[in-house]
Amino acid sequence: TQVPSTTAVSTLPFDLYYGISKEEVRTLQKLLNAKGFTVALTGPGSPGRETTYFGSATRAAVIKFQISKNISPAVGRAGPLTRAAIQVN
Repeated sequence: TQVPSTTAVSTLPFDLYYGISKEEVRTLQKLLNAKGFTVALTGPGSPGRETTYFGSATRAAVIKFQISKNISPAVGRAGPLTRAAIQVN
């Protein structure tokens, strides 16, 4: 028998934007890095060294992701459309 699918709990439950420090930012950075929208090549934000701070490198990676998904405006804020798109496999 198949188990009915349930709505997954969002790992990014609220908007993420420049200047905040939250554990969800680390999750966002991990997702961006894993999908090829690298936050940083080395140091903080790089794969395996993701941080809780949403700085300029995270914003730049979010903008690249938004442009690739035709999310407008591509301003680097992880709002509802961006959060939904990045969590899709």
